[in-house]
Amino acid sequence: MIADDSPEMRWLVRTAIGNDFTDVIEVGDGRELLWTLLRAEFAGSPEHPADSIVVTDLHMPGYDGLAVLDAWHDLAPNAPTIVITAFPSAAVHAAAERVGAFVLPKPFSTATLSWLVREMLAGRRNG
Repeated sequence: MIADDSPEMRWLVRTAIGNDFTDVIEVGDGRELLWTLLRAEFAGSPEHPADSIVVTDLHMPGYDGLAVLDAWHDLAPNAPTIVITAFPSAAVHAAAERVGAFVLPKPFSTATLSWLVREMLAGRRNG
């Protein structure tokens, strides 16, 4: 799942990880991210949780990415998550660490994002 209020950033993330996934869901704000995660969790989706990951922007309309991940963390504490942000402060890193998310500062290369996604999923499959 890709959550970002910028269509261009969602396209960039999809381009970076698209070959690793057959089903990519995009949402444009924090509220939509929260509802989509909750629907997926309670509907028994995704079908292959070992191959699921959330890449979310920090600052979005509605709720910010970390607020959503904090709420969702109680339901899926081991879900691999990446928070992308242009504001990678110590407070952001601490909040991300509390919910088990990795912070990827903007700008980032698509190669770095792709590598990080593969590493997180490999760790989840082997862990």
